Amino acid sequence: MQTAPPPARASAYVRYAMWGGVFLAAAGLIQVQIPGVFDGDTGYHLAIARLTRAHGVLHEFPWTPFSWLDAHYADKELLFHALLLPLSELPLVTASRIAGTVLGGGLLLTLYAILDRERVPHPGLFALAALASSSAFVARFAMVRPHLLSISLALVITWAAARKQRVVLAACCVLYPLCYTAWHLPLAAIALVEAARWLGTRRIDWRGAPLAAAALGVGILAHPNFPNTAELFWIQNAQILFGTAWSGVGGVDLGGEFGPFSVAGLGRYVLIPALLATGGAVLTWRTRGQDVLPLAFATVALAFLVMTLRTQRFIEYLAPFAVVGAALGVHAARGTWPGRWSRAFAPALVATGVVFTLLFARHPFELLRTRVDPFPAPVAERVAAIVPPGAQVVTCDWRLTGEMMLALPERRFIVALDPMFLALNDPERHRIWHETVRTPPPEPAVLLRDTFEASYVLCGEQHRFLAFHQALEADPAAALRGIIGLWRIYELRPKHHDPPLASN
Repeated sequence: MQTAPPPARASAYVRYAMWGGVFLAAAGLIQVQIPGVFDGDTGYHLAIARLTRAHGVLHEFPWTPFSWLDAHYADKELLFHALLLPLSELPLVTASRIAGTVLGGGLLLTLYAILDRERVPHPGLFALAALASSSAFVARFAMVRPHLLSISLALVITWAAARKQRVVLAACCVLYPLCYTAWHLPLAAIALVEAARWLGTRRIDWRGAPLAAAALGVGILAHPNFPNTAELFWIQNAQILFGTAWSGVGGVDLGGEFGPFSVAGLGRYVLIPALLATGGAVLTWRTRGQDVLPLAFATVALAFLVMTLRTQRFIEYLAPFAVVGAALGVHAARGTWPGRWSRAFAPALVATGVVFTLLFARHPFELLRTRVDPFPAPVAERVAAIVPPGAQVVTCDWRLTGEMMLALPERRFIVALDPMFLALNDPERHRIWHETVRTPPPEPAVLLRDTFEASYVLCGEQHRFLAFHQALEADPAAALRGIIGLWRIYELRPKHHDPPLASN
């Protein structure tokens, strides 16, 4: 590979610095629109960073004593939590905004780098077009989760496999199992790249896939929580996604992100990425024998389009891959239409996406502005004064347990991160918890106390838990200790307060 002359290299540094600043500003602007933290999982991830800072790499998780995580803990996002370590002592909202800005800006810079490397005109505008293409993607982009690292690595892995950049490919595949639990994703992307190569040239690169598999194996074995990470991989990708979310199993609440978009949602949030994915495939098909890269990205984008039709969370991969595929397709087909048309495509795409979103798809932006901090400092202090360290706490929902762990360190909770970890480890306790908070018996306090060895209940004031609140308030074995912010705190009376059993 020829080395660029110094002036060109200096010019590239300036462009990368300039666009890097633009991307950080765009990601930061999205983050500051959120009054609290948009995603409850962010609190969990920051809590893990704090616990790792205090205890080192975690091998057990006694803070959820009935969960599979208790004795089999595996930090499936180890490097993500390592990146959060410098921010772990900051307030949740501050840490979330900083991390979201840096990771989001890094994702956009990855898009820019791939397109700039391929000499596509306006690579910076195409990177921003990913945000403009779908407000649902913006909502996923705003979540400070490890999927931001996964998307960036998946983009680079696809590019490196198509371009036979084996050092880059191997490095990304080593890192991937340390950042994310979907170990199969790099291999699936590489398989699609080789399918595209075969369609274009009737040849396959037989070295890339074995190299990637070996590199993934190195990353998997290097993880300090191996072999628990292997079991966790099976739980999350087979038992949760395929065995529960996609099979429609009842009695487990996994959240709305595993469900499909409605027909209206498809029109609002998937239409533009779908058009880009299919349009990119059509354009690249015509030039498939000349260069594998455009068809490779278009093929991966189409695969994510199929996944997104089944599960809305895959919009986070569809939007960036569709934009890159379309940009490469237009660039590859530039000889078939006037050059000014191909150069105008990026700004036209950004403008179209912005106008479409403002007219038809603003709802995710409204959601961003409505998420508030469930544990502002005064609320956290008052709740912590009631619930002592070491207390076992029943919660109504699993989504905010991470934020509870930050506000109430060293307390123990029934469920965290995902209810499936409780359901798989102790199905009967999960059933009791799930049914009691939704359809409570007349006096649930003793049942909760004895089943979970709990002394407190911490539950939000959402309408769906109204019957549970009413049952606890009428139960003599429970005492309402406070209504603080969004929360109601109940103390479950110890056994010596139980009424004597009636004699025959």
